[in-house]
Amino acid sequence: MSELTDREKEFQLLGIGVEDLEKLIKTRSADQNIPVTDILIDWLELAQYQLEDRYTNVHHMLNRVLYALHTG
Repeated sequence: MSELTDREKEFQLLGIGVEDLEKLIKTRSADQNIPVTDILIDWLELAQYQLEDRYTNVHHMLNRVLYALHTG
């Protein structure tokens, strides 16, 4: 079995490539006139929910990031 590329690992973990996610967030922010941080908070909350059963330490890390984004 061959090693996964970084992009393949991103898709396996996140369901999307990081570069694709960055473009999606920036496009949505511009199209809907929503701050990028609001979109990131929504996305991170979804990712946290999806990962919490499999990756407890990722769940806790996302909690800290979300708290920091909410509190500025």
